[in-house]
Amino acid sequence: MKKRAFVVVVALVLSAVGVPAFASHCPTLIKEANEKMASMDQNSDKVKQAKDLVAEADRLHKAGSHDASVKKGEEALATLK
Repeated sequence: MKKRAFVVVVALVLSAVGVPAFASHCPTLIKEANEKMASMDQNSDKVKQAKDLVAEADRLHKAGSHDASVKKGEEALATLK
């Protein structure tokens, strides 16, 4: 019984610690994409598409949808390659 309770407590602690850490990844991706776009031609199709993706990533992050935000941020960075 003690072992089971310990496993439950560890799982709860890890989930509580993991979510905020993952949530902070979104702004890092957004910042990286913005910095990369700043050094590129602002009129290029790649930059325009990436700006839309970054705006969506930021909106999703603020709404608490961190998984979706990370995906959009990564998509924006991939667009800029």
